[in-house]
Amino acid sequence: MDVDPLADTVPPRHAIESDEEDEYNPLPTAGSHLDRVTEVKLIPGDLPQGKSLIIATGDVANYWARGADLGEQIGGAYVNKIQIGLAFNPGWTNSTIFVSEALTRLPIWAMHQYVTAILDGLKPTKVVLLDTYPAPAYISAHPVPFEDAPLRYLATHSLDGSLKAKVEPFMPPNLIQSTSASFLSVLSTSHGQTNTLILVPSPHIPPPPPKVLEPSNLLHLNQDPVEWPQATISLAQEVLFASIGETAPRWVQKTNHHGTSSTRKKSDVGEGGMYI
Repeated sequence: MDVDPLADTVPPRHAIESDEEDEYNPLPTAGSHLDRVTEVKLIPGDLPQGKSLIIATGDVANYWARGADLGEQIGGAYVNKIQIGLAFNPGWTNSTIFVSEALTRLPIWAMHQYVTAILDGLKPTKVVLLDTYPAPAYISAHPVPFEDAPLRYLATHSLDGSLKAKVEPFMPPNLIQSTSASFLSVLSTSHGQTNTLILVPSPHIPPPPPKVLEPSNLLHLNQDPVEWPQATISLAQEVLFASIGETAPRWVQKTNHHGTSSTRKKSDVGEGGMYI
């Protein structure tokens, strides 16, 4: 039997051990449930509905959340039983907050169903997203170094004048390819709310999304690929909550140096509840 050397999965055993093409292969292939969506679930099933929703994604989500006093995790979003989103409901906001992909990254094939499950399950009135854009790769007539790169935004509506003075539009031909793009796509086609994506500059060009869904890794909470200036994240938080008509408390910078400055405790929520 011919074996494709570029195949994404391990060939069946008979492709290696036998010339009999009809031999039964009792061993599962390496892809199993890690290369397709079999289940997306919100736990618990009674997370608050009909509220504003703030979703922070990736490295900046972890960094921002550590200084945002989010309190104890109240639930999560799971893809194939792997925790992707951590849900919080701190007392200082009327919004539900999701810290997404801080423990593992979503492959492209899982993004749409993950996004749809969250939006259909929570039925938010407004959605505001926090993510990053790679400052070194940003295409502009006047390139700006990372140290001077501004916050940027994408929105399905016109921003208030006071917010426009603090952020700049994310302009074509630049693209967002993270799960935040999937959120905006679904929201713009099937939901009627006002939605905003706030983008924090990053000095790194992100690697492509993984091909398989890796298990959650709590060690990611202790890793800071970028230490953003306090002024940058403070402004991002201000714009996030101003977009939904709220005022957030002061953001306090907390960084990790061979450890974590956040306090975490185990509970019965998913893979272990936590404080951020």
